[in-house]
Amino acid sequence: MHDDSTNSSTADDGRPLRHFPDTYSIKAVGKDKDDFASYARAIVESVIDASESISYKMRESKNGTYLSVTIDFTARDQDELDLVFTTMNADDRVVWVL
Repeated sequence: MHDDSTNSSTADDGRPLRHFPDTYSIKAVGKDKDDFASYARAIVESVIDASESISYKMRESKNGTYLSVTIDFTARDQDELDLVFTTMNADDRVVWVL
């Protein structure tokens, strides 16, 4: 008898399976507060279909040194999602990405 008491599926490498297309979030942090939010959004738009809905919210760090931008976007597949993160991580103006 097979026990299916857990309802989670994982890929061969143990990562949870994702569903596409679906909305995902990326958080980018930068020091350039003047236009970092629009800059980070433009990075995402350069990867995904610009006709898709993109929203974002900003938050300044407690001491005002950094600006975090959380961007919600629709990824069509895993490759597109990975490319958004890779492109964001590769940018010099981005301090870190989650």
